[in-house]
Amino acid sequence: MRTLNRHLDSTSTSPISPTAVVAPLVATGVLMAAYLVLRPYGDVNGGATPVAAQAFASWQWIAAHLCGAASLASFGRFTLRLKELLPGLRTRIARTTGLLGSVAVLPYYGAEMFGLHALGRAALKGDPGVLRLVEQIRNQPVALATFGAGLILLAISGIAAALAWSAERGSAAAWPLGVLVALVLPQYYLPPVGRMAFGVAYALAAFYLAWDVLRSRR
Repeated sequence: MRTLNRHLDSTSTSPISPTAVVAPLVATGVLMAAYLVLRPYGDVNGGATPVAAQAFASWQWIAAHLCGAASLASFGRFTLRLKELLPGLRTRIARTTGLLGSVAVLPYYGAEMFGLHALGRAALKGDPGVLRLVEQIRNQPVALATFGAGLILLAISGIAAALAWSAERGSAAAWPLGVLVALVLPQYYLPPVGRMAFGVAYALAAFYLAWDVLRSRR
């Protein structure tokens, strides 16, 4: 019986297939690119203008922010699968900070996605005064704090995942994605073209790591 128990324990903790990390990698890349390319940027010069109201009220605003939230959630899922694939301190840090970070950013995405969308629709229907609430929604202290903390945790997760992959697999393929995850926070200060380029680069980095996983598997 003891021998059987030891066998079951070793089987239950055996590493997963490396290809299990491919799906969340592809998802986080595609969704990040969709978020930053699809997003309307009419609000870049301030949120109290008719152009900003049109951006907030558009279907692209909802779709883009859904993609952005799902992209970061997919990265959190990637770190979860990575921990199963490569047990160790680095992947434990990547998993913990990745999951906590992806959860922490979601409330702010919800406020941007649905709150500003409602304000934009109200403004276009003849109540432009509601746009005065845009900055109050965006700069709410608790919302900003949780969003910033979540992005910092994701940055730590990205670097920890890259360190783990390079140490355990002898490949630097995780570094482009790890660095770009760490730069998600500062990319918000780029002009629209820069943000769209960031989204495309993020997708390419995620695809590169997925390709490295499949190549090493073969």
